[in-house]
Amino acid sequence: MSDSPSDPFPPRSRRDSVILHARIEAVDQVVEARVRNLSESGACIDDPAGLPPEGRVLVTMGTLHHIEGRVRWSHDGRAGLHFPSDRIDIAAARRPRGALAATPQNRAGWLANIQSPYRRGND
Repeated sequence: MSDSPSDPFPPRSRRDSVILHARIEAVDQVVEARVRNLSESGACIDDPAGLPPEGRVLVTMGTLHHIEGRVRWSHDGRAGLHFPSDRIDIAAARRPRGALAATPQNRAGWLANIQSPYRRGND
């Protein structure tokens, strides 16, 4: 396979083998599925519900919510998902659900000491 402009298949993005759980929302069902591998533009999942090829889905995994995708293939209990409009942040997908980014701490001014037990109440 070459990378020439006449090549009908563009180069694939790198895939990471993962063991993640994702919530897959299709038109008529919501399932929890195991993600086997993940790239910036797609994923391979275990497919317990038999998602129809070319069906539209919303995927939630890690701290990524409602990523729009399309089922590209489905057979032998697995399915391939393609995310046409979004580039997936693989690090965010690996974070546990509900994990939030650290909030910045105020280090200067009066807010830095607002919770201090030594602060006087009528300053």
